[in-house]
Amino acid sequence: MSSCHHESNSDKQLIPGKDSTASASKSAQMDADQDSESFLLPSPLQIASIFKNAGLVYFPGLTSTVKDASQYNSTYDEAVNMGIFSADLSYCILNKQTQEALDYLKVVKSMAEKLGFGSVFQSNSLMQRFQNNMGNTDSLAGVIADLQMETDSYLEANKQKYVGVIAFCGAWIESMYVGSKVYEKGKSSNVSSRISEQMNILDNLIKLLNKYQSADPHIKGLAKDLQDIQNEYAGYSEVKNFNPDGDQPIALTPEHVAQISSLVQDLRSKFIAS
Repeated sequence: MSSCHHESNSDKQLIPGKDSTASASKSAQMDADQDSESFLLPSPLQIASIFKNAGLVYFPGLTSTVKDASQYNSTYDEAVNMGIFSADLSYCILNKQTQEALDYLKVVKSMAEKLGFGSVFQSNSLMQRFQNNMGNTDSLAGVIADLQMETDSYLEANKQKYVGVIAFCGAWIESMYVGSKVYEKGKSSNVSSRISEQMNILDNLIKLLNKYQSADPHIKGLAKDLQDIQNEYAGYSEVKNFNPDGDQPIALTPEHVAQISSLVQDLRSKFIAS
């Protein structure tokens, strides 16, 4: 799981880090911490809630396939895919797909163990609490929130915030993929507006990636891929002509949602297929 409230002492990142990567990322982390800018990013559960409140419904088979954590061999791949699975976990929780949610939580736990943070699941009996509350959406969301806080403490202690940024990229990509695919099935203007809101979050996410480029060699390429999506969005007439002082959100046209969806799907395929 990953949410990123970076550059402050109240980060909420739900992604484990790995002790062996701490020294490699230390200088990049120190440089980023010295920057006074604060970029606030929501958690995958918050994004899922935004889409759910806009009318997003559950479609079987839309989320990624649960895979064995052992097939991911780098911190980067583990972090991105943990973010993807955390978005799917949130989507399932809010749509009362508790067995599917449990399957995603199990693979998140396995990946946390690979990344050196499996102990968080034992510290608060998170897996047992999750299983005991299956069917109670509010309680399950509370379990995930606790996982966020515990993971935040780990990242703070180990100076590995960049791992949380990478994970949030995976969660953002998956959330946008699910949101745009559900939109295609119903063409809801509410969902279209929420997709546009997530595009605004992307600008801050790219800034964070650029700040942590020296922490991992893959970050530069990921930032470029996301910037390409941002550039496409910024060129749309409804975005260019948007009045920020008005009371109406940006509602992308169906054609533009389809274009963004295609770019997101292409990027997602790099991780889902790997």
